[in-house]
Amino acid sequence: MSLPDQRSEAMMDHHTQVSLTRKILDLLEQGSTSLAESIFLNPVSSYTCPEHLELEQARLFRSSALMIGLSCQLAGPGDYLTDDLSGVPIAIVRTSEGGLSAFINVCRHRGARLLDGRGTLKATLSCPYHGWVYDLHGRLRQLLPNDSFQGLQCAERNLVRLSVLEQDGLIWVHPVPGQRIASPCLSGVLADEIGHYGFQSFSHYETRLLRKSFNWKIVIETFLENWHFPFLHRQTVLSIFLPAISQFEPFGHDARLIMPRRSLLTLRDQPQEKWDLLKHSLVIYLLFPNTLLLWQGDHLEVWRVYPVPDKPGQCLAEVALYTRHAATSTRERAHWDKNMALLLETVVEEDFKVSEQIQQGFHSGAQQHLTFGRNEPALRHFHRAIQQALHGDGVLMVRTSI
Repeated sequence: MSLPDQRSEAMMDHHTQVSLTRKILDLLEQGSTSLAESIFLNPVSSYTCPEHLELEQARLFRSSALMIGLSCQLAGPGDYLTDDLSGVPIAIVRTSEGGLSAFINVCRHRGARLLDGRGTLKATLSCPYHGWVYDLHGRLRQLLPNDSFQGLQCAERNLVRLSVLEQDGLIWVHPVPGQRIASPCLSGVLADEIGHYGFQSFSHYETRLLRKSFNWKIVIETFLENWHFPFLHRQTVLSIFLPAISQFEPFGHDARLIMPRRSLLTLRDQPQEKWDLLKHSLVIYLLFPNTLLLWQGDHLEVWRVYPVPDKPGQCLAEVALYTRHAATSTRERAHWDKNMALLLETVVEEDFKVSEQIQQGFHSGAQQHLTFGRNEPALRHFHRAIQQALHGDGVLMVRTSI
């Protein structure tokens, strides 16, 4: 859904838009879609086994940087946000120099939590328990009470820093102290493409946090194919999208999946210089392992998903809506509220209800594997990337340096 007078302003470069639109139109003419090399069997145990979840926690959620949010959430000096979804309490602050400081959100005195949610600090932050004061870089400035910590220097109790990287409007943090993000988290074609959107200038509208009773990977799977639209989404988004066709392309462990809207058919009669793929399609970026960027025609939707420790059948799913410009009128807010309502109706009330049933069915003994067809290449790619990261040659470590 778009505001009537709003044009698509995001800028995936036009050459790429034309190339991808041509591929989609060719698939339509052929009555085909992007296809995997073969069917893929994924073990049911990967959704139910506590030992498998423990391995995922270690090698997916502790071994590389994780995408935490967008730069626009920390627009000015002193702006901060906190994040606990990885199991590590993280705080990120925009410093007076304009950079970002990330640290574990734990006071070095008695372990109290320092910050909650989002907000803006002045020059310091103080512990709500005993008043220890830190600067925006996490350096302790005063031991309180005075004369009570003889022999201890402030520098010995600075906050525990975490490596943080800001790239093209996306914020990445390594959740393990001492691990360094030594290189860009996105590179090559994908980095160039995402960079063109200008996410650093977007505005955050709303975030919802959902705790659901199914494995975290099922949330990602929900967005990696559209063959279920004619059956599950007849009353919500089926009328918007062309079902049973998508264009898929992998980028290492990351990927892009394009689901064309029905309006894309109008481009057949337009000159290529006027083609606007972003207005006429849903563009999904999988940022491995647990983040999805969804370009929805005139706004960005971000999903971040985490497992609940020791509970393979539960997950935390966060969805955030970002717009190119801050909503300043009742009309604009009503528009974005309507978008959020459709999002929740489609995903939570339709997809996630089936997901809960799927998780329950895993324990029935009906099957040992899920079967992904050739028409589901993104699902195959996602789970092969997980298997490689857990048991393979360590390609995932491209985002990590000690």
